[in-house]
Amino acid sequence: MKKSILVMTYGSPESYDFDGICEFFTNIRKGKRPNDDEINLLLGNYLKIKQSPLQEITKKEVELLRDELGEEYSIYFANKFSRPFIPDVIKTMENDGIEQCICLVLEPHYSIYSIMGYERFIKSDKIKFNIIKSWYEEEELINYWVDEIKKIIENDIKTDSYKAIFTAHSVPEIAFKFNDPYVEQVYNMTDIIANKLDLHPDNYVNTWQSESDIGMPWIKPDVLEYLKGQMQHPEHYIFIPLSFISEHVEVLYDNDVECKELCEEFGVKYHRPPMPNYDPRLIKALVSTIRKHENNKYTFHNPEKSTFDEFKESEPKMPEFVKEMLAKRDANNNGSNQGNSQEMPDFVKAMLGINKNN
Repeated sequence: MKKSILVMTYGSPESYDFDGICEFFTNIRKGKRPNDDEINLLLGNYLKIKQSPLQEITKKEVELLRDELGEEYSIYFANKFSRPFIPDVIKTMENDGIEQCICLVLEPHYSIYSIMGYERFIKSDKIKFNIIKSWYEEEELINYWVDEIKKIIENDIKTDSYKAIFTAHSVPEIAFKFNDPYVEQVYNMTDIIANKLDLHPDNYVNTWQSESDIGMPWIKPDVLEYLKGQMQHPEHYIFIPLSFISEHVEVLYDNDVECKELCEEFGVKYHRPPMPNYDPRLIKALVSTIRKHENNKYTFHNPEKSTFDEFKESEPKMPEFVKEMLAKRDANNNGSNQGNSQEMPDFVKAMLGINKNN
């Protein structure tokens, strides 16, 4: 039995000029070309950070995984929106005689806007797949953020006048119609980290970032809107983009440029822990994730039957595994639907059926 691991990430522009950004942006928009103003805006963002290091970082992560797992698995790497594309790599795997494949997306939380977007490209009549849905609770990943945030608080701040701002990539509000578990996972991860750090509720908050203009409302508060809406600011802000694991444009620009500029405007010291990248703790978390899931069932995957286009569905559907996750959560919480961050907005609680007074 020839076994493999397919490691997947978002992708990056293949050249940092108008044509390269246009191709990448068009792939993201499912073949619909953005207008020139949108392309030039994204190009300007990339040029301000020189270029994205995401591909270099991911390739090193893959090499370190190979070192840890030895010859037990053949390890392949693919992108969702740039070369090497997922379908092309799957064809290579078929030609190599691969029969079973563990799919590991380098995004810790599940959303129909993230992981399901990768699942749409996973299809083969020759390979059975075992798709890992989420891995945000991995102990080494949690410990990474705890350790790095603690270093900033103890070594750089040394005062109670700070706020840790946990950020995650926003998703459109319509996600709640599909019972998308993403928001709950983000809040749950935040609570785990905050509890380990013994953070006072006044010293941390959840916000969202990196929304794009697709003609739909996104969940709030947006991190920039949050900062602008504060009547008073602490001496220090710590930004923790915990839905990402690597340095890339949505961290290097959205946080290190836009958030930092607002901090400077408000006279607040800006801090951000380094991203996990290829830190040994992250590699341990990835290996642990693989070990936990490697004995799961492997099946032929037909994306036409197991995924859907959330922008076109007239009657929202909930994937079966999401139903199972929610049922397990309800059982663990004795049906109370509690355990979420105190900072969860009321409209989110309402959508999730949680009493806003909880």
